[in-house]
Amino acid sequence: MMGKPIIKILSRLYILALIGIIFLSVPAAAHTGGLALTNEPVYVPIWLFIITGGAVISLSFLIISLATDREFINNVNSTCIKLPQFQVNKFVYGFLKIACVFLLIYTILMGFIGPKNPISNFSVLFVWVIWWAGYTMTVYLFGNTWDQLNPWKTISSVLPSFKLNYPLNLGSWPASLGLIFFVLIEVGSNVTYSPISLSYIILFYTIITLMGSFLYGHEIWFKHADPLSKFFQCYGNVSLTRSHDNSIYIGLPGMKLIHGIDDIGLPARHQVLFIITILFITTYDGLVSTQYWVENIISPLSIFGFPILFIHLIGLIFGHLIFYLIYHFSIHLTHKLSNTYISIPSLSMRFAVSLLPIAAGYHLAHYIGYILTFFPSFISIILFPIDQHIISITPLPLWFSFIPLAFILLGHMCSVWISHCISFKLFSGRLQPLRSQYPLILVMVLYTMFSLWIISAPLAS
Repeated sequence: MMGKPIIKILSRLYILALIGIIFLSVPAAAHTGGLALTNEPVYVPIWLFIITGGAVISLSFLIISLATDREFINNVNSTCIKLPQFQVNKFVYGFLKIACVFLLIYTILMGFIGPKNPISNFSVLFVWVIWWAGYTMTVYLFGNTWDQLNPWKTISSVLPSFKLNYPLNLGSWPASLGLIFFVLIEVGSNVTYSPISLSYIILFYTIITLMGSFLYGHEIWFKHADPLSKFFQCYGNVSLTRSHDNSIYIGLPGMKLIHGIDDIGLPARHQVLFIITILFITTYDGLVSTQYWVENIISPLSIFGFPILFIHLIGLIFGHLIFYLIYHFSIHLTHKLSNTYISIPSLSMRFAVSLLPIAAGYHLAHYIGYILTFFPSFISIILFPIDQHIISITPLPLWFSFIPLAFILLGHMCSVWISHCISFKLFSGRLQPLRSQYPLILVMVLYTMFSLWIISAPLAS
């Protein structure tokens, strides 16, 4: 009988904390490592803004920890809306695949012959605004369609292949390294501002991808080694929808991570590395656009003659290593606190999926203002792709700065719930699952505070 009053009290505290963090803070619209946006300063001390965010996640865990009945947890996760699945005609499906191949060729071409101004060029806006920002959002919100629309896979499927045996010990390491290389080029070169450079990078990726597919076969290559396919596959598991028996089920985000925990695609340790890579590159993309990073890292090292690309390479390597070590240290603590027979590598693989909603929430916060700012420009460029447009960017309203904050918090709270559900699947009783979550929850709280610091930090000019 005491449970309901406690839930009511904690729920009210949680709502007050959430309202407090929204109205006490006015953070930036969105960061981007590409075309620049502006930032609004917070109106309260940054330390208060950051601590309040950490408190919201901590309070979320306290409320969630009251759910210790496995039947109740299963009922919550099973709550969904069932809709008939729309069947795509084979002709329409083939047309979409061909259209994506044409769009790839057109994007490369417009990088070479289109306007040199990046915000007037179709290739730049399509790659960074429509595809990298917008399409990625559709994947973690509604499901992964990249496997069907991937133009490189469509091209490679009609080419011959040697079908050599893929080195299984490599696993997803090529995909992880490719993803890091992608971010290195994005933040360390002029590819986001130079349409010609962007087209050369796309051509380089095309050659590497087709060569890999030619050697090992397109199914194996895109399943294990292609960074973009792995990237969208992981994000697709966060979506609100899942399909089964010609029906679509709309439920809580990330339910695939719980329902399909034994066959979700974590058969090896290197998959954990790839998930951490996704989380890290999203964070790094926002971090490098802050004034603090430029003034305290880029500028001092540039004085000593270090190239920008080299500085970002070192930052990516050491930053990624720090993320990886922090996660595995928390898993070691989880193993110790839970006093379980389950091995540390197995725990590492099972809990890694709980990090994906954090990455999705931060991506949404990072790019939502980016899309709304540049999308009108993209529409006019579609109609007149060769013209040198004079485009004025309208700043987003001040109230919009609440939106990125909400997405970051929602992503973290979703991860807390998924971690909670995984714990109750792995461990027996009630105390053991709760104790097992303490280290990872602490990491999530600290990462929330770090993310809020990034979106509150002034952007570099």
